[in-house]
Amino acid sequence: MSRTSLKHYLIPVVLIIFVIGISINFKLHSTVKNLAYRIIPIRESKLALFYNQRPRDHPNWKYHRFADDAKIQKELEKRLKSATEKKIIIFWAPPAWGRGVLSRPDRASCGNCEITYDRSLMRNNRTGAFLYHFDSIKEDDMPKWRDPNHLHIFWVMEASATVKMYGYTFETSDAFGMNATMSYRIDSDFASPYGGGRSLGLLMANNDTIYERIMQTKSKLAIAVISDCSVTAGARIRLALINQLKSKGLRIDTFGNCFSNKITNEELLDIAPRYKFFFSYENSYHCRCYITEKFFVQGLYRNMVPVVWGAMKEDYEAIAPAGSFIYAEEFETAGHLINYLEYLDQNDEEYLKFFRWRTMDPDTVPMYRRADGFCAICRAMHGINVDYRFNPKYNQSSMPLFSDGIAQRTVPSVGQFLYNDDNHECFDILDSINYF
Repeated sequence: MSRTSLKHYLIPVVLIIFVIGISINFKLHSTVKNLAYRIIPIRESKLALFYNQRPRDHPNWKYHRFADDAKIQKELEKRLKSATEKKIIIFWAPPAWGRGVLSRPDRASCGNCEITYDRSLMRNNRTGAFLYHFDSIKEDDMPKWRDPNHLHIFWVMEASATVKMYGYTFETSDAFGMNATMSYRIDSDFASPYGGGRSLGLLMANNDTIYERIMQTKSKLAIAVISDCSVTAGARIRLALINQLKSKGLRIDTFGNCFSNKITNEELLDIAPRYKFFFSYENSYHCRCYITEKFFVQGLYRNMVPVVWGAMKEDYEAIAPAGSFIYAEEFETAGHLINYLEYLDQNDEEYLKFFRWRTMDPDTVPMYRRADGFCAICRAMHGINVDYRFNPKYNQSSMPLFSDGIAQRTVPSVGQFLYNDDNHECFDILDSINYF
């Protein structure tokens, strides 16, 4: 047979093999996927089993798309080196539970600043910001003099529903004209989260994760620590959900006042490596961005996979590494969630996928390059506003990345920020929650 004849028959044969291969692959994929759905039903979402979200698919990638901009980073480094003049932040109204020792922000990454309770420095020309904790603002205890160029920052660290439940009102802060906010929410002027991008990024940058060592310590399935049983509606529902899981056979060890089984932080630190999952259930429901140390410290930092309930999924995705947690609301029933955890307990390879973020580049973590708390305030007083670009409300026309002097923020109403700008489920939880 001639070479021409071989080529004549070879092309159709290759095409037929190619088509058959695609068909077999598609059928196999569909079969596996359908089987997995029958075993692990998850409500209208991608299977956690196959979940491996790429950073640029992240819904909040747009908020840190400038992170690798070399020009911005170069200017930031230049500005920080020249931020040598000491600026003063007066903590005018500290939290009601007392005053603590104030430490200075890191000079190299934040600029030169001093934080003080000394009100006599109010008119000092180096003073640029006043900070007021939400539970300590009093109408007869506000500064008697103010400079419009100062930042007056309202700081809240409780979920909006909790603040409202305790009856705090904000007429004084609104009347006084707060021009900036600081809270756990990413849409604050200055973020003050319970954990997240920068601390997780440092953990990843110094990565020494060895999967075999993680698995060597794991002998138990799940743990929950809950001490607030009834203060809020969210706390009552949280406890009911955990008890429901226990009643349906979840192998979970429970600690805290709610279970008459108190545990110290030292004891928890000692036993944490034994568990695969930490139930990071909050005492509020769908309060915007309200994600506490239960998720960061007890879960991610201690090599447990957080099973989360409280904030909306997109809020977790806005601050957490992709593929690092299990969102309880995606499961149709408590039984389906239990089945999935037991599946992971029997499949080390699938379980360890929830630790892949530990080996990723820190820049893949949302908000990694956002400075927060006093560091962000210090930067702002030196005209460094780059952290504001991570705010969903940011647009370049409203806030320059760098400025001469303090660039003013605008807060028309603190009450509106806390209440009107939050999710309605945060306040109407009993009407919104879907029990398993």
